[in-house]
Amino acid sequence: MTDVHVLDPARHLPQAEVTRLRSSGPAARVELPGGVMAWSVTRYDVVRRLAEDDRLSRDARQHWPGLAEVPEGWPLAPFLLSPTVLNAYGADHRRLRDVMEAAFAPERLEQLGAHLIRRLPGLLAELGAPGSGQVVDVRADFAQVIAGETLCDLFGVPRERWADARGAMSDLLSPSEDPGVAAAQLDSALGFLAGLVESKRTSPAADMASTLAHDPGMTDEERVLALAVTIAGGVPATTDLIANAVADLLGHPDQLAAAVDGEVSWSEVVDETLRFDAPVQHMPLRYAVQDIDLGEGVVIRRGDPVLLGFGAGGRDPERHGDTAAVFDVHRLDKAHVAFGHGVHRCIGARLGRIEATLALAALFEHFPGLEPAVDVGTLRPLPTFVFGGRTEVPVRL
Repeated sequence: MTDVHVLDPARHLPQAEVTRLRSSGPAARVELPGGVMAWSVTRYDVVRRLAEDDRLSRDARQHWPGLAEVPEGWPLAPFLLSPTVLNAYGADHRRLRDVMEAAFAPERLEQLGAHLIRRLPGLLAELGAPGSGQVVDVRADFAQVIAGETLCDLFGVPRERWADARGAMSDLLSPSEDPGVAAAQLDSALGFLAGLVESKRTSPAADMASTLAHDPGMTDEERVLALAVTIAGGVPATTDLIANAVADLLGHPDQLAAAVDGEVSWSEVVDETLRFDAPVQHMPLRYAVQDIDLGEGVVIRRGDPVLLGFGAGGRDPERHGDTAAVFDVHRLDKAHVAFGHGVHRCIGARLGRIEATLALAALFEHFPGLEPAVDVGTLRPLPTFVFGGRTEVPVRL
């Protein structure tokens, strides 16, 4: 275990490097920016085991002694230090999660799916005419629109303010490189969310902002940050789940035909995309509350940071054999950990699946001649090891 792999959060992590990490043992030493040392876990069974192990915490302030040595402006800090359900531990995590889960009740998800079905014809018409040969970016012009609008619906944003809400989401997810402008964007976005929550105090409805506004155990900051963390997870993950599925299907026309003809369900396509091309590849970080012996001579010491490779787990040959790195909607075992596992499993997983299933079925029905505008194999990956997607997915209508 002497090899140390250097990871840059602003760089895509190629599968060859993931394979090298996996072959290094149940966990491999990696160096993050600022000289921060951590353990990378990429094996399916070990990811699952650690994700449900309460000896790992996401609370950096409580359980990461090395936090004090992290340099100012550390690029992973936004993922680690926000006081949200994502980084809470124990009873505090359960308290926050219980409130948020109430907003994703099955009847509410069914309603959101029905609303999306009604919106899809208009969204597809806005892309262009079938057979026109027009080139559009299905990621930005379709998948991202669905992800943003569905969260507007989930939150209970009035329809006439959806454009404002999507602007706030953009400010949160794609801030300016200018620190002053970025700070103003953050203030504006959080101000919009705070205003939404406040409006629900007097005009509640069956929506997430109302659920948060009327929970007596939450602070005002926690209410606003619950919406913000839902945006941070929901928009990029759903966007890239849909866009990745489109890219993978266009790269495998025979499998696309099987889905269109009903030989495999769109739900199966979504599952295989989650396994093969997960929208969240690595979620930093967790911290050992106690020493954890993984075997093979690997012991994660108390206080050590751990990086779980949710995307890598789906491509583990120990689980999926020699075809683990092959996209195949026909495979029987599509097991993955793309939504995480254990107490921190993605709260919005079911909603993301609904959005992707409905979006893919509608897209390929409306555009039966849809084809890639460039070689799918040349699509540029997002410049990050956290999310797994392409910068754009251009298609010809």
